[in-house]
Amino acid sequence: MGMTVNQDMKDDLLTTAKWMKFLCVIGSIGAAIMVIIGIAMIALGSTIGGLAGSVGSTVGGAFLGVLYLAMSALYIYPIIKGFQFASATKAACLSDNEAQLARGFASLRAMVKFFGILMIVVLVFYALALLGAGALFAGMSLVK
Repeated sequence: MGMTVNQDMKDDLLTTAKWMKFLCVIGSIGAAIMVIIGIAMIALGSTIGGLAGSVGSTVGGAFLGVLYLAMSALYIYPIIKGFQFASATKAACLSDNEAQLARGFASLRAMVKFFGILMIVVLVFYALALLGAGALFAGMSLVK
């Protein structure tokens, strides 16, 4: 016999689905703001750089703008998966539909897996940055 979901579990899942939806709405707003800031940095970076006569600020503004756009693009996938989890889980709990619940958990698994892989990438980047900084400081101490 398989696992059963009792009413307390359904209540917990419904509460979790509501909070997930809230977090995804806030995440969507944040991603939209990041897109606006990224576009503004690209557009205004060249304008401000041109006024100041500095090529570095033009390139820096464009780079930061592209970085903001890339970060907002990274947010889209987990936000979509979060919305899918919330809607499928809510539907499953309200209609006692096991297939919907399975879809909800599959979306949650995909979202958590995405964040896990992203965390590994960030940790590797930090480790490389620390190694690079250590090598830089070691090189500076050898020059003296």
